[in-house]
Amino acid sequence: MKTVVLFYNAILNPGGAERLMFEEAKFLTQKGYRVKILTFRFNPAALFNYSNLIDLETIKDGGFLKRLYQLRKRLKEIKPDYIIAQSAGDSHLLYLTRLNIPYLTHLHGTMFWFLDNPYKYSLIHKRVFHQIRNSLIGHREFIPAQAPKINPYKRMVLELKSFLDYLAIRKSAKVIVLTKQIKWEVEKLYGVEAVISRGCLNPEIFKHESKEDIRQKYQLRDKKIILSVGRLDKRKRIDLLIKCFHQLAEKHKDAVLVIGGRGPEEENLKNLVKQLNLTDKVIFAGFIDDKDLYDYYAGCDIFAFPSWTTSGITPYEALAFGKKVVWTTEAEEPVLNHPLVFLANPNIDDFTQGLEKALETEVSAKIDLTNSTWNNYFQRIYDLLEK
Repeated sequence: MKTVVLFYNAILNPGGAERLMFEEAKFLTQKGYRVKILTFRFNPAALFNYSNLIDLETIKDGGFLKRLYQLRKRLKEIKPDYIIAQSAGDSHLLYLTRLNIPYLTHLHGTMFWFLDNPYKYSLIHKRVFHQIRNSLIGHREFIPAQAPKINPYKRMVLELKSFLDYLAIRKSAKVIVLTKQIKWEVEKLYGVEAVISRGCLNPEIFKHESKEDIRQKYQLRDKKIILSVGRLDKRKRIDLLIKCFHQLAEKHKDAVLVIGGRGPEEENLKNLVKQLNLTDKVIFAGFIDDKDLYDYYAGCDIFAFPSWTTSGITPYEALAFGKKVVWTTEAEEPVLNHPLVFLANPNIDDFTQGLEKALETEVSAKIDLTNSTWNNYFQRIYDLLEK
């Protein structure tokens, strides 16, 4: 029996990346692999309901050199056939262990998709910085063209870390990405041809039976519900969505906007709703638990996704319920040509038009997303391991 180690530096929150890793472990176990998850920091709250389904081990934590020593020691004891790094940062330590164990790296987004990642400003990437930054509206919107000023010591550390990142990704046996855009960015940044793997839906979504009627819950029986769900931060552009809704609310008096999620922009967004006199038309639903989320999709008419993100899960989930989705033109997904999808640039006028078109268009076409489950995603990983 072959052994695979899934390495994730810290497992602290019950987020999408954590859940995907646990499902990856479960899938590979069912395929006949012995799977062990290694991490330095672990919070049991991040386990969801996987405690009896996975083999997870916490390595003794410490400073950088101690971590490197402990990881190298444990990997030599386990002797895995393969390691799967869950992010670029996780691959750095694997590279430095200098063990002759092939590792694959999940890269859900390059440094250009993470605002606090300064590697994009390093000298090694200077030649492609503007080319990548100018390739997407969101990159230009959120990434400053000029690097923040730092002192010489921090600059030296940045250059060294960026070079380590470069070497670690290039050493990966395979780099796994979600879209053609990220594959192109990886090639530009690292000179590596990445492998695209798609599929984000929990197969259980197709069996869902609603437990709660959100129209009844919020007294929206005769309303047109526009739904948005996600972390309330700037990159999700919920402020843009609220401004667009303000433009169409006068014409579509039966429309309401339901916003699910919490985050650092929550108070600013609530203040914006007050300023635009939309308090009776915009509902902040707060955090929506996974067990309730599908009922929100089932109850809405339109799902709005103005977010700057690599590959969204929530629009796929809404499509699985046969809902119309208004998506930004930055997206690169195989479903974008379907009649249920309405593409719009992420600015007030264009995205408002996208919402209006979705409200006014009847769509009877069905969509088949059975090939968009995470089992398809993991099958690609399995095939790479088998090669």
